[in-house]
Amino acid sequence: MLRVTIRADGREQIVEHAGGPLEFGRGPARGVPRCILTDPFASRDHLRIELMADGRLRIDNLSHTSAVRLSGALEIPVGETMTVSLPVKFSLGSTPVEIAILEPGTASTGAMLSARADTTPPRPTTNVPLVPGIETVAQPAAITGRAIVLHDLGAAPDAETLAHWFETLVLVQQAAATSAAFLDATARAVVELVGLDSALVLLREPRGWRIGASFPALPEGRSPFSSTVVNEVMRLRRTVFRNLGSDSLSTSLVGIDIVVAAPVLDIQHEVVGVVYGARELRPDRPPPRIAPLEALVVQVLAAAVGAGLEREQQREKAMRSQLQFEQFFSPQLARELTADPSLLEGREREVTILFTDVRNFSRISERLGAQRTFAMMQEVMELQTARIRETDGVVVDYVGDGLLAMWNAPADQPGHAERACNAAIALLGDLPNLSARWLAEAAEPIRLGVGIHTGPALVGNTGSHIKFKYGPMGPAVNLASRMENSTKSLGVPAIVTGATRDRLPPGVATRRLGSLRVQGFADPIDVFELYPGEPPPEWCHRRDGLEQALVHFEAGRWSEACRLLAALLTSDGDYDVPSLQLLSRSVECLRSNPESFDPSLTIQKLT
Repeated sequence: MLRVTIRADGREQIVEHAGGPLEFGRGPARGVPRCILTDPFASRDHLRIELMADGRLRIDNLSHTSAVRLSGALEIPVGETMTVSLPVKFSLGSTPVEIAILEPGTASTGAMLSARADTTPPRPTTNVPLVPGIETVAQPAAITGRAIVLHDLGAAPDAETLAHWFETLVLVQQAAATSAAFLDATARAVVELVGLDSALVLLREPRGWRIGASFPALPEGRSPFSSTVVNEVMRLRRTVFRNLGSDSLSTSLVGIDIVVAAPVLDIQHEVVGVVYGARELRPDRPPPRIAPLEALVVQVLAAAVGAGLEREQQREKAMRSQLQFEQFFSPQLARELTADPSLLEGREREVTILFTDVRNFSRISERLGAQRTFAMMQEVMELQTARIRETDGVVVDYVGDGLLAMWNAPADQPGHAERACNAAIALLGDLPNLSARWLAEAAEPIRLGVGIHTGPALVGNTGSHIKFKYGPMGPAVNLASRMENSTKSLGVPAIVTGATRDRLPPGVATRRLGSLRVQGFADPIDVFELYPGEPPPEWCHRRDGLEQALVHFEAGRWSEACRLLAALLTSDGDYDVPSLQLLSRSVECLRSNPESFDPSLTIQKLT
């Protein structure tokens, strides 16, 4: 047996599950027991679990948009499955869930899920041993099944009966508040708790009134409600009830003797709906009446409908915001932004910025033509976007054949420089497979240049109120762009600045290429090649040789630099552009013996 603990809104719900699959989500159950979540960030169908024969738990992520975050920084991606040992903790949206084995004979106050799906509130067990000195009261009617109708309470109900009726009313509304079916639950409550014969929930629309719920089903050939009564509710914005004998309204009540109607108000106190109940005149009973207390309870139910409609609007607004955010941010960041939109306000932060650009794009696009170029670029951008989002990066913008991404904003991200480099390594590692699919049409490999820099930037909505674009501004952005541009001159696929390199762990393979003088920056910038993956021994040998030669070159020992580089190029037998460039510069310094020597290389912006 499984013990499921769900924490939401400061409360803890415990469910005992005997066996078989169990699902979690905002939507209703579909033949499988389900824990229905009120979290707007959870998916309608989010998760399915099942205890396996070996005692481990199988977890299926049913969501189409959100990963399931487990303790220990593990994630179950969208649509995938993982088998884990118990106990286990995970999050669905912003709702923490804990699952453990419940040993036989262990006492619990949780609800027992039956073999069929059940969306009612948890049912406390009755055989729980009590602490000495502790007493309990009887369960409310909604739990015991002993229905109590308001009309049957009498003029002076005893305290226990009255308490049970109020608990029943609260539980009905609580059940409605956990799903989108609160309109149906309200109409049923008007009949089963207030004791009227029929009920409607009317919703106001531009062209009139729409029936949002009815109980029981509407009979054919009868006017479903009195427009006169509803208009009175609209005019007065108050609950209206009229008993038999009211001359002013009797002619409009076709087949229905008395009615009660309460306004559903929004947060601006405008009437957006009506909860409408009726009691029919029947020959088998005295002329019915609507008591003031019954009208007040209908009014309470109408207030609950107003709260439910507002909740649904807020949930839909949150979902729209999250969908908008997920165009730019990973699902985790989108959830954080939906919960705290103030994170989007402009502020200065240290960020790691990545620029990419497709090499020889103009030449390739001329060969492919417009339609095929768009198809190729869509694949290139999707590949890059997927790798950036996997490391919780923000895709700021797509600019022609290039892309701008950012880490450590809007939320703090430890190791943001490493995240950016891991994204670059992953997308460069995937590029050969994509390139192979297009080689016949493009007539040359698809290659990318990648530039990465870490530094302070002003981060916020750099677009407008009409068109949202969250991103960075400032010199750090320009420098990252210059690094991407420099990959063309230095002949390597990816370059990171010294500021980024200083924040990387030892396991990330880099090679120092020297220092660059970049337009717009007074001091030279140390730059490093980022190797896309696990470096082979020959690359490590080339790295060590080039970095030693750089030390000699920058110290003015050009002949030593030439000797090392010549030996390096001969032994490698490879066309290494940085080594050839440094050898050429060393030879030129030996030839000209400059009086004023600057070891930095000046890079002009290339088109």
